[in-house]
Parts: sequence; structure tokens; C-alpha cells
Amino acid sequence: MRINMKESLKKYLEYLDSDEEFSFKVRMEAEWDDEAYQEFIRLTMAVINDYKDDHLVPIPVALFFTTGLKQLTGMVTNPLFFKTASPEYETLVRRRVAELEDLQQQFLSGELFARS
Repeated sequence: MRINMKESLKKYLEYLDSDEEFSFKVRMEAEWDDEAYQEFIRLTMAVINDYKDDHLVPIPVALFFTTGLKQLTGMVTNPLFFKTASPEYETLVRRRVAELEDLQQQFLSGELFARS
């Protein structure tokens, strides 16, 4: 049952169920779509920002940071992922992986939920 679900979480859940979901696209297309990545981060951060004062983390967001992120980074750091890629593409992906790992650390430490 979803009681008083904020709009950001509704959009995030709709996004997770779509073919446009970033991790799904990476799995299916075996390539990094940076626009899709940025949309995913925007939606994720919107949920975190909307819920940071509620002292709870929606389960789908928690699952991404605790299990989904490792699966995603495992796929895109596999040497086969870069087999035919340009050096620029590999640099972009590795930079984004570092961003994701930094976000994960901020999530796990609670820093993402610090009130500003």
C-alpha cells in the first residue's frame, strides 16, 4: 500500500518499470547512454531530497545503493564492455562509475540525507 507517496517517488517507480531505466538499458544494449544516466541520477536525487526530512529511505532507492549499483558497475567495468570502445568513451564510463561509487558512499554514510 502506498500512502502519501511523493510525486518524485511515483515518477521514480514508473521509471524503474520502464524500458528507459538506466541499468536495464545498459544490460540490454551493452552500452553507456550518458543522457539516460543523467536522467536516472536526477530522478534518484529528487527522491532522496524529497524524503531526507522524513527519516526514511524508499526501498527501491536503498536497493539500488546496496545491491543494484554493484551489479551495474560490475557490468560496465568488465573489459568486454570496452572491447570496441574509444578511449574517450572508456574515460567517460570510468568517471561515471567513480561518481556512482562516491554517491554510494554518501548514501551509506548518511551524507546524502544531511539537512541543508
